[in-house]
Amino acid sequence: MRAALAAAVLLLALPASLAGAAAAPPPKLTGLTAWASARARLAFVATSAGGRRGYLWTQPYGSGAPRLLRTTPPVGMEEIDALAPGPNGTWACLERTTGNTESSYVVDVVSSRGGGAAVTRGSTPILLAGDGTFLGYLAVTPSAVQLYRIKGARSTRVATLAGVAAPQEVAAASGHLAIRQANGTVVVLTDGGAVLARIPAKAASVALTANRVVVRTRDRRLAVYGLRGGLVHNWRLGAAAWTAGLAAYGRYAVYLGANKAVRAVRLSNGADRIAARAGGGFFFGGLALQAKGALVPQTTGRSTVFRLVAIPDR
Repeated sequence: MRAALAAAVLLLALPASLAGAAAAPPPKLTGLTAWASARARLAFVATSAGGRRGYLWTQPYGSGAPRLLRTTPPVGMEEIDALAPGPNGTWACLERTTGNTESSYVVDVVSSRGGGAAVTRGSTPILLAGDGTFLGYLAVTPSAVQLYRIKGARSTRVATLAGVAAPQEVAAASGHLAIRQANGTVVVLTDGGAVLARIPAKAASVALTANRVVVRTRDRRLAVYGLRGGLVHNWRLGAAAWTAGLAAYGRYAVYLGANKAVRAVRLSNGADRIAARAGGGFFFGGLALQAKGALVPQTTGRSTVFRLVAIPDR
């Protein structure tokens, strides 16, 4: 995705349990184009943060103190279009270049100290996958979809995924992957490549917790499955419309309702409540969920903020 997001400000709204803690003023960001998070950390691509110029930044999830990792894209890249978190503070970086006659996909890995190394490049689609422990990617060719694991600066083929076609999205958590295909089917597998389930879910988006596959369906429902594909719950969503974005952690899932609200759903009973409103702005660019709350970009006027939204425990 080439279009840069608008100039950004990082706004951290503390959960209620931390409401009394003092917080430093959030730094202003400009040129925000990509971001990802896992567990206790966040990385993003921005041309400046708090008046300092740079490129790739990282910080603790929920913190307002970004640390500069790199001042430029990794060697061999013009820009970073997607990020995925790996072990030991590493981040996989993907550059996508598509044209009328040919395309290029480049994957590099950046260490916790900012050093970069080339992993792979090709002319067919690549989708990153990572949860802070596992780091890898799907390589999509006309004849097969292959799962690779990234370790250090090397990639190793894990498995050829028979029966997987046209993957659109990959979620990773706790040793498992969930792949959403173009036809709405979700394939659940271990990060070792063993297929556990094929779910005809009519999925519009997918997320994973440690033991649940969470699917937002094309007909406005939130379906919750076990890792072996058994349906556990099926709830109607409260929002009449939505935009791209679904995340799950622990007992909750969050999604974006019509660009104007972050909504939280308790997986066990389907209670669907508004956790944050955009006011005069709107939400876009996806969202994440960790123990501290939901992280979501919000645009108001010419500025964008990453809001950390507490999820009410109800």
